[in-house]
Formats: sequence, structure tokens, C-alpha cells
Amino acid sequence: MIRIISALFMLLLILPSCRTSVAYSGLRPADISLPADIKSVVLVNRYKADRRNSWMNIVEGIFTGEMLFADRRGVEFTLSSLQQRLMNGPKYQVVIANEQLTGTGTGMLPPPISQPDVQRLLSNHNAQAVIAIEAFDSDIAVRTEPRERKRTVNGKEVMEQYFEAFEVVRITIGWRIYGMTGSVIDQHQMTSTRTFNARGNTPALAQSNLLFPMDAIMQTGTLAGDAYGVRIAPSWVSYRRTIYSKASGTAGMKKARRMAQRGDWQEASAIWERLSRSDDSRVAKRATYNRAVAAEMEGDFDTALLWARKAANQYGLREADQYIRTLNFRLGELQRLDQQMGDE
Repeated sequence: MIRIISALFMLLLILPSCRTSVAYSGLRPADISLPADIKSVVLVNRYKADRRNSWMNIVEGIFTGEMLFADRRGVEFTLSSLQQRLMNGPKYQVVIANEQLTGTGTGMLPPPISQPDVQRLLSNHNAQAVIAIEAFDSDIAVRTEPRERKRTVNGKEVMEQYFEAFEVVRITIGWRIYGMTGSVIDQHQMTSTRTFNARGNTPALAQSNLLFPMDAIMQTGTLAGDAYGVRIAPSWVSYRRTIYSKASGTAGMKKARRMAQRGDWQEASAIWERLSRSDDSRVAKRATYNRAVAAEMEGDFDTALLWARKAANQYGLREADQYIRTLNFRLGELQRLDQQMGDE
């Protein structure tokens, strides 16, 4: 069973109630499960319109004020971001096809790619699936609002007026994934929205300080490509937990926390296990809970559940009840991860 946990990295922040935040990097399953035997994919740009629709899009751009060709660059950045997300995961080998297929050049999906074209792409790139971006459309709305702020001038507090401009970018994207037979195994239409802002002494100056529209579209497309990668591929994410750093002035709790901070979970576990037998119930329940978290940090979920249940059942610790649910959810993720990786 895959229980891939990278070299642990500690992010320790002091929290209320004498608690400390810790985190580890682990694999999160994809939102959807594609066939487990797909290991290599080719990414295809199918946004380009045919010649007739291409001229129609140019005319539309002139009349609507859209920046010509900005969407083409947005598609390129979206595909590149998807490629990066897939390559950073453990499952897929990825290549972007040099050739471009024709589509609508708009946010509307064209008919699916023909079976011969799909199989040609698979053969040319030695891939087991084709991932095509087949629709892309962007809209940008700009608004400006007056603002006030306090400033001190010559020792006196004065109110200064300025303007804040907002650039709201919304892109619509259509994706399809084709399997070895040429059939569509995923069709997904998504929207991605991002807001950029800038300030100025006048509305015009505030708007002039905004990000150039093409750059804004490319950045929004980058986010969208990454988001689609999370939908279809296992990805590395940070899982954050908390431990108790103090209990009734016990020196051992502080020492164990320092060891956890260094990533020495075995030594910290030994201290918490000893303290879990303390006659002071406040010390015992917190040490028991911490021992559960340490087990998860080392990838031992069975032991983590054992100690979490002890903290909940023997000491009535409410945080342990929630942690048990968290552990069971993570175990469900690991089971889905095994299925997606083909490791059953």
C-alpha cells in the first residue's frame, strides 16, 4: 500500500491553549479516478479555430474590445501549468504535442477528436491517453472605487483620498481526456477567476497600474491548469496537525516538542509514551494524544488510531474524537490513492 510520506518538514507555530502546529508532505489522491493503467499522457492544444472561425474571432475581438491573441497565450500557459503539475506527481510521464488541432477558438467545446487522430497522437508520442484543452475564453472586467486613509502630515493627522482599481479575470476552459480506444474518459468544463488590484491618486492612474490584460490572463490560466492537474492526478500536499506543547509545567512535554521540531519523532514518542502513564490526567491525556500524532508523522496509521482512541475513550479528550475522524478520512484517501496508482 502506498503511504508515501516525504522527508518530514516541520512548520511549528505557537497556537492558543499551548498547542503547536506540525505538518508533513503526503500524496493526496486525484478528485477523479482515471484508469490505473494510464501512466503516460500527451497534452494537446486544440484551441486554435479553423480559418473561417479565426476571422470571426478577430472581428469579435475588435468590436468587444478584447485583446487579440491573448487567449492563445493563456492556453499555452494553462497547458504548461498542467504539465508541471502532472510531472511533479508520481504517476504520469508527460509530453506536450508539437502539433495543434483545430477547435472553435472560443469557450464552446467542439465535437470530440476523431478516433484515428487520437490513436495517431498516442502512437506518435508513445502515450496511453490524450489530454486536450479544447475550449478557452476570457473576460476581463475593471472597476474603480474611492478609498480614504489616514496620514500624518507635519504632525497632524489628515484624511487622504485615493482610488483602488480592480481587474477581475474570468476564464472558461473545456477539457477532454481520450483513452486508448479513442473514447472520451473525462470531459470537464471549468471556470477560473482571479482578481488583481492596484492603487492611484486618480481613477485613470489606478487603472494604469493594473496588470497588463494579457499577463493577467496568463496568470489566471496558470492557476486553472494547476487546478485541473489536481483533479486528475495524485498530488503532493501539506497535511497539518497539532500537538500539545505543555501540560502542568511538565518539563518532558517541552523536551518532546523540541525533539519533534528537529524531526526526531522516535525520541519524542518515547517521552510521550512514558508521560501517558502519568498520575496527572492532564499530562497523560495530552501525551497520549501527541503519541497518536507522532505515529501518523511516521506513517503508522494503525498505531495512530490506537493512541487517538485511547485519548478519546480513556480520557474523554474532545480533540481526539475529531482527530480520529481526520485519520479515518486520510486512510480513505490512501485507499483511493492505491487504486489510482494501480497498487492494489
